[in-house]
Amino acid sequence: MERSDSHFLRESVTIEKAHSLLSSVSYCVNPDCFDPHNPEVNLFCQSCGTKLLLAERYRAINPIGAGGFGKTFLAEDESQPSKPRCVIKQFNFCQGKSECSPSDASKAGELFQQEAARLEHLGKHPQIPELFAYFEQDSYHYIVQEFIDGQNLAQELAENGAFSEAQIRSLLKALLPVLQFLHQGKIIHRDIKPENIVRRRLPHHTRSKSKDELALVDFGAAKYATVTTLAKTGTTIGSPGYAAPEQTFGKAVFASDIYSLAVTCIHLLTEVSPFDLYDAIESGFVWRDYLVDNPVGEELGGILDKMVESAVRQRYQSAEEVMQALSGKGMTQSPSATPTTSPASPPATRPSKKTSRPITLSKGKGAVFSIAISPDGQLLASGSGGEWSLLGGKENAVRIWNLESEELLYNLTRHSEASTAVAFSPCGQVLATGSQDQTIKLWDISNGQQLRTLEQHSYTVNSVTFSPDGQLLASGSEDGTIKLWEISNGEQLRSIDSLSSEVYSVAFSPDGQRLAIGSMDQTIKLWEVRTGEQLRPSKGHSDLVLSVAFSPEGEILASGSGDWDCTVKLWEVRTGQVIHTLRGHSWSVCSVAFTPDGEILASGSMDQTIKLWEVRTGRMIRTLKGHSSVVNSVVFSPDGQLLVSGSEDETIKIWQVN
Repeated sequence: MERSDSHFLRESVTIEKAHSLLSSVSYCVNPDCFDPHNPEVNLFCQSCGTKLLLAERYRAINPIGAGGFGKTFLAEDESQPSKPRCVIKQFNFCQGKSECSPSDASKAGELFQQEAARLEHLGKHPQIPELFAYFEQDSYHYIVQEFIDGQNLAQELAENGAFSEAQIRSLLKALLPVLQFLHQGKIIHRDIKPENIVRRRLPHHTRSKSKDELALVDFGAAKYATVTTLAKTGTTIGSPGYAAPEQTFGKAVFASDIYSLAVTCIHLLTEVSPFDLYDAIESGFVWRDYLVDNPVGEELGGILDKMVESAVRQRYQSAEEVMQALSGKGMTQSPSATPTTSPASPPATRPSKKTSRPITLSKGKGAVFSIAISPDGQLLASGSGGEWSLLGGKENAVRIWNLESEELLYNLTRHSEASTAVAFSPCGQVLATGSQDQTIKLWDISNGQQLRTLEQHSYTVNSVTFSPDGQLLASGSEDGTIKLWEISNGEQLRSIDSLSSEVYSVAFSPDGQRLAIGSMDQTIKLWEVRTGEQLRPSKGHSDLVLSVAFSPEGEILASGSGDWDCTVKLWEVRTGQVIHTLRGHSWSVCSVAFTPDGEILASGSMDQTIKLWEVRTGRMIRTLKGHSSVVNSVVFSPDGQLLVSGSEDETIKIWQVN
């Protein structure tokens, strides 16, 4: 969720001070109340009459933070005998506006649902505050979270002095898995600093010889990092001194959190402000100059230096890389210095297609977002790009391969941003590609020449698909629309509003009469292609629908859902009823595909795996492991003998299907 201010919860009162202010009072959450302090026994504010109990159970005690979208309060849960403490976040999305239009209110509700869903998922991690409740009351939205009782690292530094190397290693060991959890879930924290790392005070009877647990708090600045948001320049968020250079320009990426964590570490080692540790002449941190009787070994020093590289590509690209470096298993050179072979050259050694090991077809310069195989099974198309594309580090390319020889035939680079969708026409002569640059391009596959550009979408084109007769192309976009195009002349025939903010996947039924749509609103919609009329929506997922696919005979529709669902569902198209719910993935299901005979379904996930399912029974047959990042796309060859997958680890893998 974007924020207009530099920090959603700009701390105004420390938790410790809030504790000292507790004196059997209730605090009125009405922002316009002139005297919000009340006796604890009051049910309504004695000054303005506002109800003091939120959701009939939560009583605010004192404000502890404020920002552009609302306030944060220390509170008690009066529904339990012990009245445990919690934290209430009050959202006022129309704050600062003279009036709040219906569209503003609608957007507010949507943003609130996204924030709540994100926090609910994050709170499943033991080192992140748990979400207790979210609701609306008196025209305000509220989120109630776990109160982390403890001391933050800024307070610990002030009390105990500089951290030792052993303490920093312990800190990194504790927090890097948390970052890995966030980044796998497409979340960028964007405000890591000592104040937002709390050493939880554990009850004495639960303590061991180890240190109390570190928790990462304050996700008010967190951003859901979709393909589009990573490529777009956004609002500047974060704390000065700790925010990475690209983040100050509104381009936060996963490595930005790694930078902020390292700055936190060197501040804790030196007790010196990050502003004073940075030398503009040297274009880097000279933190070693400020170590006072506190030696840091070359190994840890080198790791911290790489974490705070100004150039994103010179930094560690993932929390996992940092963890490997700390364990002595990391790379000895920066990612940008890693030698690569020409994409047109086959690997020096490759496994036989008869083995169970996958063939790695390509390691290019960008995440692979979409793949497609031509109807004759001879060609493979891949769409790629990456979050560093605007900084000049990744290629936003569509590549055409000979699937049998693994030879690169064409490298199509006309898109200005990442290529997020590819599809062959039924005749195999035309390729359609969609992109973050909001356009669709049609290509002559015989010579790699561009035929035309289709320009009507206003955000990323997530999905493109041809009608079975090859006369129409359907496209789905994050602008919330589905558009139908006539291939012969490139004219737009119809634009359909999905009634949702983002469309992730579109698919034609085998008879070409219906179009299935997967979008953010958690439903699967069917539309009559001829009339544009919406049929009965199918409801059952508890998160956004990222992928849809019809079975070859058109009787079954498969769908894959997001992080807070993680399931694949098989639907009976005729009735809209769920046939099977397939559980096994631990993260978002990004892509689904049927074998040509319709007996097996493949699903690719953010959990880095591909799963094969028996359609008739819903039984999981096998889990394929080999990718090291999100599996964005899976597709079967026309003969059903091969499964091809594309991943954000920048590889395409070919699997033999037995």
